[in-house]
Amino acid sequence: MSKNGTSMTDDTTSATGNLLGGNENDITGTTWLLGHDLKSPTAIIISTLEMVIALHEDDDDMVHTVRLLKGALVAARREYNMVCDLLDLARFELKQYQLQREPADMGALLLQSLEDDAYSIEIKKIQIETDIPKDQALVTDVDIELIGRVFSALIDNTIKFTVRDDVLKISVKRVGDTIEIVFMDTGRPIFAEFEQSLVERAPQWENRQAGSRSSVGMGIPFANAVIKAHGGKFFAHSDTATGFTQFKLTLPVIESN
Repeated sequence: MSKNGTSMTDDTTSATGNLLGGNENDITGTTWLLGHDLKSPTAIIISTLEMVIALHEDDDDMVHTVRLLKGALVAARREYNMVCDLLDLARFELKQYQLQREPADMGALLLQSLEDDAYSIEIKKIQIETDIPKDQALVTDVDIELIGRVFSALIDNTIKFTVRDDVLKISVKRVGDTIEIVFMDTGRPIFAEFEQSLVERAPQWENRQAGSRSSVGMGIPFANAVIKAHGGKFFAHSDTATGFTQFKLTLPVIESN
């Protein structure tokens, strides 16, 4: 509906049809091609920044420049992941995504994600506490690239909704025939009535901002879709007593031959 109460369906359909195609297949195909076009230049920016940073990482005269480049690299990676999450979420909803499963240690993947996002965590001054077993491999069959992006999305969500010196606790353990991974932070809470809808696709998120405007927030619905595709479960909950907001995901342990 428009602001004056009239329907905008005809105008929207016409505009979408003109831009993306006249049917679902056309729109889907054009959207994926557009996503490829958006990802390609961003990938070049990322690889260039990585190369320049690697060349000058130990140059004392380039300390401040390297720090700025790292900030740009974080932004570029975030942009790339947002495009990927948007496209892949659509593919999951259309049941057109084929998982590329292989054995992976969830603890090792979590540590790698924390290392990849170290710059953003440092800038935000978030206190990280981890409970990741060092002497126990928690291995299951997953699409490693997708699960890595899920962890990155959850870390990014914490960065968005916390302030300096807030806490992020990450734990992983085996519970029966599942691996349970929990992200808990002391950032802004989720209203109880929005805990379920938060993990589903929606055009705007005001759910975790206590009424203030937020972003489109595809990261959480993307994470939910990925975990479901792996046969797992995804939950979001804020505990007013402890002040922690929790995102818990479970993955079935699939024993590899």
